[in-house]
Amino acid sequence: MTEEFIFGLLSTNAGRVERVRAMGLGLTHDFSPLDPLPNQPALVKVHVGSALAVERLTLFYTIDGVVPQDDSSFAVTMEQTEIKWDTLSWSYLEEWIAEIPPQPKGTHVQYIIKGITNTGLEISCPYIDFAACKLLGESFDQAFLARLSRRNFPQVFGFYVDEHSTPNWLKESVIYQVFVDRFAPDPYKEFLNPEDRSGIYGGTINGLISKLDYLSELGVTCLWLTPIFPSSSHHGYDPKAHNTIEPRLGSEDDWDELVSQCQKRNLRIILDYVANHISHEHPAFLEAQGEQDSPTYDWFHFREWPDSYDCFFDVPEQPEVDSDHPQVREYLINSACQWLKRGCSGFRLDYAHGVTHAFWSDFRHKTRLVDPESITIGEVTSSPDLVRSYAGRMDGCLDFKLLELLRGFFVFNTLSVSQFAKALDQHFTYFANRLLLSSFLDNHDMNRFLWVVNGDRRRLKLAALCQFTLPCPPVIYYGTEVGLSQLVALGRLEESRLPMRWGNDQDQVLLNFYQELIALRKKYQIFWQTRQSILLDDKRGLYIYQCGQLYVILNNSSEDQPIVLPEFSISEVLLFTDINSSWQADSNKLILTAYTGAVMHTKNI
Repeated sequence: MTEEFIFGLLSTNAGRVERVRAMGLGLTHDFSPLDPLPNQPALVKVHVGSALAVERLTLFYTIDGVVPQDDSSFAVTMEQTEIKWDTLSWSYLEEWIAEIPPQPKGTHVQYIIKGITNTGLEISCPYIDFAACKLLGESFDQAFLARLSRRNFPQVFGFYVDEHSTPNWLKESVIYQVFVDRFAPDPYKEFLNPEDRSGIYGGTINGLISKLDYLSELGVTCLWLTPIFPSSSHHGYDPKAHNTIEPRLGSEDDWDELVSQCQKRNLRIILDYVANHISHEHPAFLEAQGEQDSPTYDWFHFREWPDSYDCFFDVPEQPEVDSDHPQVREYLINSACQWLKRGCSGFRLDYAHGVTHAFWSDFRHKTRLVDPESITIGEVTSSPDLVRSYAGRMDGCLDFKLLELLRGFFVFNTLSVSQFAKALDQHFTYFANRLLLSSFLDNHDMNRFLWVVNGDRRRLKLAALCQFTLPCPPVIYYGTEVGLSQLVALGRLEESRLPMRWGNDQDQVLLNFYQELIALRKKYQIFWQTRQSILLDDKRGLYIYQCGQLYVILNNSSEDQPIVLPEFSISEVLLFTDINSSWQADSNKLILTAYTGAVMHTKNI
């Protein structure tokens, strides 16, 4: 059985320790600066591990879009600013910094970092001491760092100096993730019945069009479509092209009709976009595999041509591409721009941390030139500090840390009320307002929420109530709103990708709740950006917080809880997650049944 997925390889304590130890042995860059504004200096930091004795580090940068070189760039000598003791490695670590001078709006800054050790060894960032890494034994971090070492070094870092901000439409959105093959077949047709859940179920673009009224009535404002590009798999995350549509999903005309019908309903579309890897059937890979001197050979890293190469999670059917190769970058960005011109509003960026920050800076800049209101949302299944480094390079990221907190509190009981509230405060303070975080309870790569709570709809509703009353735009994974779960625990990802329920198979009570919840979020949009804790009761599992003129009351316990509220004037109860809960206005008393919540409106704030 696959363990609960939160941060991928960083999900375990052992994995985190190995990563920290490995990264502490070489020369690494934490992807600062956090995208400076026009006419602000950019502070660049690097960390020198215990295995290196660095004598000198120099940052070379350009401001004209040209790749920096030693003899054709501005040079800044880096300074050692701090020596830190690290108990984990039982050694001293160093921090070096350099400042790139302020640049005007529109400047494309690119830089590399080179150095020399006290033995005369020339190094560039990132640099990994593999002799020292061997002391760690075999670990995923060693493999991860080995992949880093195979890139063209020195690695080029970069950013655009701009004043881009996240469009308001994304901040106010309610996003619905459509797994296209599993959502809806053509009208008047049934889903297919493949022998295995990794097969094709027959969802299509026309099927999606036929369900747009359902989605509009649900209240969502943006559709996130899993990849629709040519692919041999049911999921499409191994594209054979980026500029056309998989024929079994539909045609170019079907896409145009989808865009037209969505525009009539004020529904936006964002497309899942893969830039880290492609299909082994992609023409560029077939050409590179067929001839070593082909123009696309350098798009990939062949360990031993033609059959050994870097691939996504060691899956041979998904070879990784060098997204910083000029031809690869041009191909990927031009294809994305084409879809913006054809009516999509942005992209969910698959496995975004597998691609360099410099690529995403370029991607965002050039897609914004096509559509200033277009957006980028990254899938970065890593630590919050790495997620935060994408500020200014993307509009937002899917909030895996918040997912961990929500599941820890509402599912696994690993967080008390006070711990949960404190963690939320820290989380939103840490990210401030520079990167929009999209919340979710489940997605196509993990056990569905309803499965992990053993089908308890009370707990799903309670968690959704919290999700929809937090600052971040919520994402609904298709079918969650009608009770879609799974048949067995996740041993493979397909288990959480069953076909959508329609008609009498839908849980109408749950669907009505989601409609009310979405309507509540949209009506009181202005209030969700602030949250103040009013009551934290670890013993009774009660959490009350205030958002503007609204009070959100959560009973995350297995017992019914009577609550005498503070003396304020309740004008109305806006939402109960369970009809058996009640409000006694004369005594100012609220009774919440087990695992339920409420939203109440007050006049006197």
